[in-house]
Amino acid sequence: MKTLILLSTIATLAIALAGNTSTSSASKPLVTTAAVQSKPVFSSRYTPLTGRGCGSGMTRKEEREAEKHGSDIPTRCKGVGGYDIDISYSACTSEIQAEKGTERVQLASQAVFWKQKTVEWRMAQSDGKTVPFAVIMRIYKHAGDDYCATNGKVTAQFLVVKGLKGFEHIDEKIDVKTPNANLKARQIADEKYGLSL
Repeated sequence: MKTLILLSTIATLAIALAGNTSTSSASKPLVTTAAVQSKPVFSSRYTPLTGRGCGSGMTRKEEREAEKHGSDIPTRCKGVGGYDIDISYSACTSEIQAEKGTERVQLASQAVFWKQKTVEWRMAQSDGKTVPFAVIMRIYKHAGDDYCATNGKVTAQFLVVKGLKGFEHIDEKIDVKTPNANLKARQIADEKYGLSL
Protein backbone atom coordinates (compact mmCIF):
# COMPACT_ATOMS: atom_id res chain seq x y z
CA MET A 1 0.00 0.00 0.00
CA LYS A 2 2.89 2.36 0.84
CA THR A 3 4.43 1.63 -2.57
CA LEU A 4 1.15 2.48 -4.33
CA ILE A 5 0.89 5.81 -2.51
CA LEU A 6 4.57 6.60 -3.20
CA LEU A 7 4.20 5.83 -6.93
CA SER A 8 1.02 7.91 -7.11
CA THR A 9 2.80 10.86 -5.46
CA ILE A 10 5.81 10.60 -7.81
CA ALA A 11 3.51 10.43 -10.87
CA THR A 12 1.57 13.49 -9.68
CA LEU A 13 4.80 15.47 -9.15
CA ALA A 14 6.15 14.45 -12.57
CA ILE A 15 2.95 15.57 -14.27
CA ALA A 16 2.94 18.82 -12.32
CA LEU A 17 6.58 19.56 -13.25
CA ALA A 18 5.93 18.71 -16.89
CA GLY A 19 2.94 21.07 -16.85
CA ASN A 20 5.01 23.93 -15.40
CA THR A 21 7.72 23.70 -18.11
CA SER A 22 5.21 23.83 -20.94
CA THR A 23 4.90 27.12 -22.83
CA SER A 24 1.24 26.55 -23.62
CA SER A 25 -1.17 28.47 -21.43
CA ALA A 26 -3.74 25.65 -21.91
CA SER A 27 -1.50 23.13 -20.14
CA LYS A 28 -2.29 22.71 -16.49
CA PRO A 29 -0.91 20.12 -14.13
CA LEU A 30 -3.11 17.08 -13.63
CA VAL A 31 -3.75 16.21 -10.02
CA THR A 32 -4.85 12.66 -9.17
CA THR A 33 -5.87 11.14 -5.89
CA ALA A 34 -5.90 7.51 -4.79
CA ALA A 35 -8.46 6.11 -2.39
CA VAL A 36 -6.73 4.75 0.66
CA GLN A 37 -8.43 1.77 2.25
CA SER A 38 -7.35 0.70 5.70
CA LYS A 39 -6.09 -2.83 6.21
CA PRO A 40 -8.67 -4.87 8.16
CA VAL A 41 -7.98 -5.89 11.74
CA PHE A 42 -9.26 -9.38 12.54
CA SER A 43 -10.64 -10.65 15.84
CA SER A 44 -13.02 -13.25 17.22
CA ARG A 45 -16.22 -13.20 19.24
CA TYR A 46 -17.93 -16.25 20.68
CA THR A 47 -21.51 -17.44 21.09
CA PRO A 48 -22.13 -20.13 23.73
CA LEU A 49 -24.74 -22.67 22.60
CA THR A 50 -26.16 -23.25 26.07
CA GLY A 51 -27.24 -21.05 28.95
CA ARG A 52 -27.95 -17.33 28.84
CA GLY A 53 -28.64 -15.95 25.40
CA CYS A 54 -30.20 -19.20 24.19
CA GLY A 55 -33.84 -20.23 24.08
CA SER A 56 -36.34 -21.49 21.57
CA GLY A 57 -37.13 -18.19 19.89
CA MET A 58 -40.79 -19.07 20.51
CA THR A 59 -43.36 -17.86 23.01
CA ARG A 60 -44.40 -20.25 25.79
CA LYS A 61 -47.74 -20.68 24.02
CA GLU A 62 -46.00 -21.58 20.72
CA GLU A 63 -43.79 -24.06 22.58
CA ARG A 64 -46.81 -25.76 24.19
CA GLU A 65 -48.55 -25.97 20.80
CA ALA A 66 -45.46 -27.43 19.15
CA GLU A 67 -45.06 -30.05 21.89
CA LYS A 68 -48.76 -30.90 21.69
CA HIS A 69 -48.32 -31.66 17.98
CA GLY A 70 -45.13 -33.67 18.54
CA SER A 71 -42.72 -31.05 17.19
CA ASP A 72 -39.28 -30.57 18.65
CA ILE A 73 -38.51 -27.19 20.19
CA PRO A 74 -35.59 -25.50 18.39
CA THR A 75 -32.64 -23.86 20.12
CA ARG A 76 -31.81 -20.29 19.14
CA CYS A 77 -28.76 -18.45 20.49
CA LYS A 78 -28.01 -14.75 20.07
CA GLY A 79 -24.99 -14.22 17.85
CA VAL A 80 -23.26 -11.06 16.61
CA GLY A 81 -24.00 -8.53 13.88
CA GLY A 82 -27.70 -9.43 13.80
CA TYR A 83 -26.97 -13.15 13.33
CA ASP A 84 -28.32 -15.93 15.52
CA ILE A 85 -27.39 -19.60 15.68
CA ASP A 86 -30.47 -21.75 15.05
CA ILE A 87 -30.50 -25.46 15.91
CA SER A 88 -33.54 -27.33 14.67
CA TYR A 89 -34.19 -31.04 14.97
CA SER A 90 -35.37 -33.86 12.73
CA ALA A 91 -35.78 -37.56 13.43
CA CYS A 92 -32.06 -38.18 13.81
CA THR A 93 -30.18 -34.94 13.18
CA SER A 94 -29.67 -31.47 14.52
CA GLU A 95 -29.41 -28.87 11.76
CA ILE A 96 -27.16 -26.02 12.86
CA GLN A 97 -27.17 -22.77 10.92
CA ALA A 98 -26.37 -19.08 11.21
CA GLU A 99 -29.40 -16.90 10.48
CA LYS A 100 -29.99 -13.21 9.88
CA GLY A 101 -33.51 -12.40 8.72
CA THR A 102 -34.14 -14.63 5.70
CA GLU A 103 -30.43 -15.32 5.20
CA ARG A 104 -29.33 -18.79 6.29
CA VAL A 105 -25.87 -20.35 6.28
CA GLN A 106 -25.86 -24.12 6.88
CA LEU A 107 -23.05 -24.97 9.30
CA ALA A 108 -23.57 -28.67 10.03
CA SER A 109 -25.87 -31.65 10.35
CA GLN A 110 -25.04 -33.28 13.66
CA ALA A 111 -26.42 -35.89 16.05
CA VAL A 112 -29.64 -35.02 17.88
CA PHE A 113 -27.63 -34.80 21.10
CA TRP A 114 -25.01 -32.43 19.64
CA LYS A 115 -21.79 -31.82 21.52
CA GLN A 116 -20.88 -28.31 20.39
CA LYS A 117 -20.54 -25.74 23.14
CA THR A 118 -19.45 -22.61 21.23
CA VAL A 119 -19.44 -20.95 17.83
CA GLU A 120 -16.60 -18.59 16.89
CA TRP A 121 -17.36 -15.56 14.72
CA ARG A 122 -14.48 -14.09 12.70
CA MET A 123 -14.74 -10.32 12.70
CA ALA A 124 -13.12 -7.75 10.43
CA GLN A 125 -12.66 -4.13 11.47
CA SER A 126 -12.10 -1.72 8.60
CA ASP A 127 -12.81 2.00 8.26
CA GLY A 128 -14.31 2.11 11.77
CA LYS A 129 -16.79 -0.76 11.27
CA THR A 130 -16.53 -4.24 12.79
CA VAL A 131 -18.58 -6.93 11.06
CA PRO A 132 -18.77 -10.72 11.18
CA PHE A 133 -17.73 -12.42 7.93
CA ALA A 134 -17.21 -16.10 8.85
CA VAL A 135 -18.09 -18.75 11.42
CA ILE A 136 -15.77 -21.42 12.83
CA MET A 137 -17.33 -24.42 14.53
CA ARG A 138 -16.27 -27.92 15.58
CA ILE A 139 -18.22 -30.74 13.92
CA TYR A 140 -18.27 -34.45 14.64
CA LYS A 141 -18.41 -37.33 12.16
CA HIS A 142 -20.18 -40.43 13.45
CA ALA A 143 -19.92 -44.10 12.45
CA GLY A 144 -23.67 -44.20 11.74
CA ASP A 145 -25.97 -47.20 11.76
CA ASP A 146 -28.92 -48.60 9.81
CA TYR A 147 -31.20 -45.84 11.11
CA CYS A 148 -29.14 -42.70 10.96
CA ALA A 149 -25.75 -41.46 9.72
CA THR A 150 -25.28 -39.41 12.91
CA ASN A 151 -25.65 -42.38 15.28
CA GLY A 152 -22.79 -44.41 16.70
CA LYS A 153 -19.40 -43.41 17.97
CA VAL A 154 -17.51 -40.33 16.88
CA THR A 155 -14.95 -41.29 14.20
CA ALA A 156 -13.49 -37.86 13.40
CA GLN A 157 -13.67 -34.19 14.37
CA PHE A 158 -13.24 -31.17 12.14
CA LEU A 159 -13.38 -27.39 12.30
CA VAL A 160 -15.64 -25.96 9.62
CA VAL A 161 -14.96 -22.44 8.38
CA LYS A 162 -18.03 -20.98 6.65
CA GLY A 163 -18.40 -17.54 5.14
CA LEU A 164 -21.45 -15.38 5.80
CA LYS A 165 -23.29 -13.31 3.18
CA GLY A 166 -20.84 -11.83 0.69
CA PHE A 167 -18.16 -14.31 1.78
CA GLU A 168 -19.73 -17.57 0.57
CA HIS A 169 -16.41 -18.51 -1.08
CA ILE A 170 -15.08 -19.29 2.43
CA ASP A 171 -15.92 -22.98 2.89
CA GLU A 172 -13.19 -25.11 4.45
CA LYS A 173 -12.83 -28.05 6.81
CA ILE A 174 -9.74 -28.73 8.98
CA ASP A 175 -9.07 -31.95 10.88
CA VAL A 176 -8.72 -31.07 14.58
CA LYS A 177 -5.62 -33.29 14.72
CA THR A 178 -3.84 -30.70 12.56
CA PRO A 179 -1.30 -28.84 14.72
CA ASN A 180 -2.75 -25.48 15.80
CA ALA A 181 -6.06 -26.29 14.05
CA ASN A 182 -7.91 -23.31 15.58
CA LEU A 183 -5.20 -20.88 14.52
CA LYS A 184 -5.16 -22.41 11.01
CA ALA A 185 -8.96 -22.04 10.75
CA ARG A 186 -8.67 -18.35 11.65
CA GLN A 187 -5.84 -17.83 9.17
CA ILE A 188 -7.87 -19.44 6.36
CA ALA A 189 -10.87 -17.21 7.09
CA ASP A 190 -8.71 -14.08 7.31
CA GLU A 191 -6.79 -14.82 4.11
CA LYS A 192 -9.99 -15.48 2.16
CA TYR A 193 -11.65 -12.31 3.52
CA GLY A 194 -9.67 -10.18 1.08
CA LEU A 195 -10.67 -12.31 -1.91
CA SER A 196 -14.20 -10.88 -1.91
CA LEU A 197 -13.21 -7.21 -1.77
